[in-house]
Amino acid sequence: MSDSQTSGSAIAIVGMAGRFPGARDTTELWQSLLEGRESVRDFDDDELSAAGVPADRANADGYVRRGADLADADLFDARFFDVTQRDAKLMDPQQRIFLTCAWRAMEDAGIAPGPGHGPVGVFAGTSMSTYLLSNVLRSEEFADAALTYPVLLGNDKDFLATRVSYKLNLSGPGLSVQTACSSSLTAVHLACVALERGDITAALAGGVSITVPQTSGYRYQQGGILSPDGHCRPFDADAAGTVKGNGCGVVVLKRLDDALAQGDRIYAVIRGTAVNNDGSEKIGFTAPGPAGQQSVIRAALESSGLDASGIGYIEAHGTGTAVGDPLELMSLTTAYRAAGGPAPDCRIGSVKANLGHLDAAAGVTGLIKTALVLHHQTVPPQINFERLSPHADPTLPFSVATEATHCQDEPLAAAAVSSFGLGGTNVHCVLQAAPAPTVPAAEKAGAHPVVLSARDDDALRTTATELLHHLADDATAPAVRDLAYTLFTGRARMAVTHVFEAACLDEVRAGLRAVASGTAVSQSRPPAAWTGSPGRKVSLPGHPLNEQSHWIQPDLRLPEPGRDSIPQSPAAGRPAPAPLPVGAGRADSAQVLARVLAVLEQHLDMTDVAPGDDFYQLGGDSMLAVEVTTCLRDEFDVDLGYDEFTELHTAQQMAERLCALLAGESGSDGLVTVREGSGRTLFLVHPAGGTNFIYTGLAAHSRSAVPLTALSFPSDVNAAPTSLRALAALYLERIRSRQPEGPYRLGGYSFGGNVAYEMALQLQAAGEEVETLLMFDSYPPETYVGRHLSDEEFAEAFPLLLDAVGEDGLDARELREKGFYQVWKHNYDLLKGHYPDQRFQGDLVLLRAEEADSTVRLDTSLRMNLVDKSVWQWHVSGRLNVSKVLGDHFSMFAEGEPIRTLAAAFDEAVADFDRADARGAGQEEAPTC
Repeated sequence: MSDSQTSGSAIAIVGMAGRFPGARDTTELWQSLLEGRESVRDFDDDELSAAGVPADRANADGYVRRGADLADADLFDARFFDVTQRDAKLMDPQQRIFLTCAWRAMEDAGIAPGPGHGPVGVFAGTSMSTYLLSNVLRSEEFADAALTYPVLLGNDKDFLATRVSYKLNLSGPGLSVQTACSSSLTAVHLACVALERGDITAALAGGVSITVPQTSGYRYQQGGILSPDGHCRPFDADAAGTVKGNGCGVVVLKRLDDALAQGDRIYAVIRGTAVNNDGSEKIGFTAPGPAGQQSVIRAALESSGLDASGIGYIEAHGTGTAVGDPLELMSLTTAYRAAGGPAPDCRIGSVKANLGHLDAAAGVTGLIKTALVLHHQTVPPQINFERLSPHADPTLPFSVATEATHCQDEPLAAAAVSSFGLGGTNVHCVLQAAPAPTVPAAEKAGAHPVVLSARDDDALRTTATELLHHLADDATAPAVRDLAYTLFTGRARMAVTHVFEAACLDEVRAGLRAVASGTAVSQSRPPAAWTGSPGRKVSLPGHPLNEQSHWIQPDLRLPEPGRDSIPQSPAAGRPAPAPLPVGAGRADSAQVLARVLAVLEQHLDMTDVAPGDDFYQLGGDSMLAVEVTTCLRDEFDVDLGYDEFTELHTAQQMAERLCALLAGESGSDGLVTVREGSGRTLFLVHPAGGTNFIYTGLAAHSRSAVPLTALSFPSDVNAAPTSLRALAALYLERIRSRQPEGPYRLGGYSFGGNVAYEMALQLQAAGEEVETLLMFDSYPPETYVGRHLSDEEFAEAFPLLLDAVGEDGLDARELREKGFYQVWKHNYDLLKGHYPDQRFQGDLVLLRAEEADSTVRLDTSLRMNLVDKSVWQWHVSGRLNVSKVLGDHFSMFAEGEPIRTLAAAFDEAVADFDRADARGAGQEEAPTC
């Protein structure tokens, strides 16, 4: 077997966060460990009953009514992380808590989330979503929702790391790491490798494990891994099994040189890691493998470059099983003695005695404990230990400390951590005490900018109040420069920002009191960059979170998932509105409005939607809009178009449009107003899918005044034009019914850009003027030259297309049922059968995705020839103006930084339109600097 290892790296642990049984954060965890507390506890009758354990089972012989539960696992600040109420409730608490801890770890490290620090990676592991199995699928509301995307996105392991990358706007790799109990320490190893290679500038690494229900206890099985009495006793003569715990841990890692240069607080330094697998050299798949353990320990020691004789503490895997612990002790002894160590007084311990076995979070929790041991130069007492297991070698070079041991007189130079996963993936990590911090350069007397930022005014006042409490004691308060430096470089800039200058702690406190009382006036804008020499990053309170309960209660009367089919309730248990009256004439507007409100409340998971509330401001997005539109079409049996829905922002507008359709009024003319404005309209053609939701997101972030109108694909795909030229002619008829004369402004995304180009050619052939043509990452015609796809070939490629699009959130079957598949196939056929017959006489603006498309299989399946998009220059007589934007062809419209960057590039591209419209309206242009 071979070992994957780092080679003499020096990776600093600069931040950490976590939630553990009996501890809300790592500070409370450390205090709990020092006090020797056992957070595994007894569950009472009410807790067991609430967990669905019948009284006869709970009181039966061999049933262990103990465990290590995580308090407030249902709480989450959905608004802070921009998650809808429905999605928050559907989301596995493991994913919610890991996201929250990732944010807290970044704050602890003094790294503001976002691209400003370079690529930051996320490496994370989680346990299976028992919340999905025990709660979501056993609720009356969601029992038949197992295969829907909202359920899967909130509960599948694949999305743990990438959700953090998305929500925190981190551009490094987001990898979900699954090696059972060793997942989180394997994640740390992979993060160290990526840092050493230079792939990233920092990393979040860790894991989470929450088993739902938490208070159910378990039935003891002789020969199993669970303890017969609910106590975990690592290394002890009475060790008989482990106990399940629940928790989450995250560390922030940087290269040591970078951490020192940037003034980071360093808990400890990782000097070497290694990972391997036992292979088949053991008695069974779930059995420990001594040979593999010895090999990975030796590899980590070798890669660290440290003298093994300097290692004074080892955090063992230590599950408290009668067989596993002695084998692990033997492996440690053999490997360390072969390397000339450990230190003569090396202590050994296992946090599982305090917290239980945290499964996917176990390894990082051991790492956090070990880093704190080095940081505080103290070894906490090992609880539940009286005498060494008789199966262990009595000449072990390790001792078990049953009392806290302070090491200031003989400092601990180094320590190590082991984590061994069920199935054989082993990890060992060697740490060194942090170097003494360098003395900052002398700072000239003067004030420093104290920058406070929060999501809203209330949060800003709370932030100031918590900082005041933190600075109450002069003896523990940081230097003003360090406080200001940490706030400036290590906190995200949010919607509300306040700045004041301070030269001493009294001035800081005065400024904070003014903010806390709501009487302060910001003295200035934050400077663009920190001036003067860097300070040291210090521990400060983070952004206040307003966490609320988001939880789906199971209906314990329902059968286990997969037994019987459970119908989904229409509106989350709320009474359905009265049915609409049957008959001719206009429907009752009040009843229509009531039913629309019920549909919106169901899909948004809200109970107080008002008629005038904006659907998108309530958290609605393009995919939810598709669901709502489909529901309204089915509910009222009307032809409400998907694009037409984008114009209807409120329930009142939706109800009015539905009443008109029910009264027999005609549907949309195929022109959808995306944004009102001044001046001439920019007409945008839909992409191949036929809908225009993406332009709604663009308009929301664009500051231009140019009016935007989108063209919708014909409602009946079977009656749609069969050539791209004919489709372009149809769209020109629509446009000229509203704007009979030029100049015209045209654009489109992907397929829409190709259609807009053909429309421009037809307008010019008719003698009309076309202003600069705008395309969003459209492929040149040469891309599509070649053989057409058969229906069978496109059907095979369609799931790959959905994977590439990513955010669509519907599977191929659902999209086929909703007609998207037929529209996509039709429009792709139009592209394959078209080539322009002339050049556009003018300029073309191309907003080009800067990332290469990761769609090689898709390109092959769709028979595309990926020529460079600069080939568009061949098709225009003027200039091809290219502006690069974030993301790839499919992600450039994604919420967050991509859409903001795209909107900024779009505004720059149409700036001439704004100026021309202002001149035409007689407005004076604002001076530019």
